[in-house]
Formats: sequence, C-alpha cells, structure tokens
Amino acid sequence: MEKTQADAIARAMLEPRTEAREDIRRRRAAQAQWLHRKRQVAWFALAGTGVGAVAAYWLDQQLGGGLVYGALAGAAMGWGVLWLRGRSRTS
Repeated sequence: MEKTQADAIARAMLEPRTEAREDIRRRRAAQAQWLHRKRQVAWFALAGTGVGAVAAYWLDQQLGGGLVYGALAGAAMGWGVLWLRGRSRTS
C-alpha cells in the first residue's frame, strides 16, 4: 500500500469524527450564546426589581408587587434590547 492510499483511507475514516466534533462545537457555541443572552436579561430584571421596589415605596403599594412587576418589566425591556441589538447586527 502506498503512502497516498494510506492517507486517503485514514482521512476517510477520520472525516466523520471531525464533522461530528464540528457539530458538537457549533451546538456548544450556540448554547453558550443563549446562556449569555439569558444572563443579560437577568441583569435587566435585577435592575427592574430595584426600580419596582422604589416605585412601590413611593406609591405606597405592596413591596412584593413592586418587586415582581419591576422584574417582569425589566426582563421585557432586556429581551427588547437584545432583539434590537440583534436586528442592528444583521442589517
């Protein structure tokens, strides 16, 4: 068997593994990007919680409601900001 034939056989045997590794790498990169986005939204929700607590105090409302509604508003704003950032990057 010549060296070129041996190389061709080795490449043919290893190629599916490299494709699988590349697929796994792409999937992990997508998961890491999704986790990063969720963490960014969590920071917006945390800031919204603080704003909601202050608003509830000033408006003489229940603190728990202010915390929850502030977190929901912050999370919605975070997803909106990420959506707008994604639109500006693709354009």
